[in-house]
Amino acid sequence: MPPLSSPPLQQPLWASILILMSAIGIVGSNSLLLSPLVLAVGNDLGTDPARVMQAASAYGLGVAAAALTLAPMGDRIGAGRLLRIALLVLVLGLGTSAAAPGLWGLIAAQVFCGLAGGAALPSIYTLAAMIAPKGREARVVGLVLTGWTLSMVLGVSLSAWLADLAGWRVVYLALALLAAVLWLSSAGLGKITSNSAGQASSPLTALRVPGIRRGLLASCLLMLSFYTTYFFTGAHVTLTLELSTAQAGLLPLFYGIGFGLAVIFDPLLDRLGLPRATPPVFVLIALTYLVMLSVAGTYTLLLVFALVWGIFQHLGLNLLVARLTSLDPEQRGAIMGLYSTITYLCVFTAPFAGALLFPLWGLKGCLALSALLCLFEAVEAAISLRKGPELGPIDPVSPDAPV
Repeated sequence: MPPLSSPPLQQPLWASILILMSAIGIVGSNSLLLSPLVLAVGNDLGTDPARVMQAASAYGLGVAAAALTLAPMGDRIGAGRLLRIALLVLVLGLGTSAAAPGLWGLIAAQVFCGLAGGAALPSIYTLAAMIAPKGREARVVGLVLTGWTLSMVLGVSLSAWLADLAGWRVVYLALALLAAVLWLSSAGLGKITSNSAGQASSPLTALRVPGIRRGLLASCLLMLSFYTTYFFTGAHVTLTLELSTAQAGLLPLFYGIGFGLAVIFDPLLDRLGLPRATPPVFVLIALTYLVMLSVAGTYTLLLVFALVWGIFQHLGLNLLVARLTSLDPEQRGAIMGLYSTITYLCVFTAPFAGALLFPLWGLKGCLALSALLCLFEAVEAAISLRKGPELGPIDPVSPDAPV
């Protein structure tokens, strides 16, 4: 089998990173947007908030379906081309959301957004691995992952402010325009291909890749641990600590800031390598959950450790993406599609797990389960990666490209 190769980047590496980061930011903003806008959307469309959130469920189903069925197209036509197609569909979905005449129109528009997001996210992760210079894979992937911070800290906060100022439809229109700008700017990424382009891949072929099942188990443990706690932090602050909704909103803000700050530690992952870095990082995530459990009754300390949580969660996600993308570079699209499907299955499952624990033990029960899941993953990684590849065994596109 010939070695994988990609043409030189048609733009500076920093510009490609910025495009990929911004694409995650827009996809993430849309996925988080309905929660703060639910009352305004419901009032305008003449329906109750619970029914408005059906659009969010439709978005999640669209993401899961596209990640499983459309993401492998990136292995045949190139991840860059698939990303550009997804951005066009996202422009359509966001624009239609802005013009939705009623609830069913919004639901249909969000299905389009979900299909776009499910195709875009695996393509983004694949491209991040492809464009990274050798020895700096974790740094590049980490910078791209800070797009989630953009969506959480800037996208949602600014969107809520814009909705108060000009209405919720303007928010979706603004996101559609930003997605269009990204499409126009991503022509260079659309030309990135590999020798695997044109070869068939699918979820079934990806499931036969050595190491994929354990990689997906690691994905499940990390994502289920995160969402089981994250979904119930707001209820803990408002119901248990009896504080305001605004104060509850600060916790994800601090988490998002920590997630973004973690980029300064990403070069350390490159130096340590995947086998040596993964087990201790997951132990640190578990310890963070345990510390949060011990300080759960003190709001200020909970905020502080939410920031620490964001830092270690970023590092864990970075290592997870590196692990999956290194399994079979020819099937990165299909593999990352499976990863996105697992993620959204965890988004679906976590509220049920948390709902069993929260009424009995509050957030402490959720934190205890999250810590246990991360400890399981630390043990799994120590066993599975003991003789595994070093982090980022990917041939660089441009070894001397500046970041």
